[in-house]
Amino acid sequence: MKSILPLAIVTLAAVLITTPLTAAEKLTIQVMGRPVSAYRTIDLEQARKEAKETKKPIGWIASSPKVLENNGDIKGKSGRAATSHAFAALGGRAVLVFMDAFEENHKVLKLVDDALHTPNPHYTPPSVVLLDPDATKVLAVITYDADFEKRKEAFRKAILESAQPQG
Repeated sequence: MKSILPLAIVTLAAVLITTPLTAAEKLTIQVMGRPVSAYRTIDLEQARKEAKETKKPIGWIASSPKVLENNGDIKGKSGRAATSHAFAALGGRAVLVFMDAFEENHKVLKLVDDALHTPNPHYTPPSVVLLDPDATKVLAVITYDADFEKRKEAFRKAILESAQPQG
């Protein structure tokens, strides 16, 4: 009797190859007990569309995907805590885009890449760039700070400034 396992593997492979990937599939993490979603950089156009429709800025979070696996306390000093803090502070206030700061370095929107690398050409992730809904203007840059209170103030200031009418 022949095994059907090889046939099943071939069938599954054919389905996976011929099934189109869903564009703009967001990644979602739990922060402080609530889900927060972000687009991936490849889905920037969908993020722009949503930002324009909702009249929200784009919050571009550059960090390591490893920190998304196990979200910690936003008050901690680590990059994991700072990334979770960015998701918590901006979730609902901005349309989020997540960038793998290591794999996608220098491979994303030039405006964002320039903002991330100024003034420090070797910035320390996580860093956040707030953009206008069209992703044509930098509204604020929030660099990594291990101190929760300083991060909190930086997010507060950036959120308030991004809410001001642009002219």
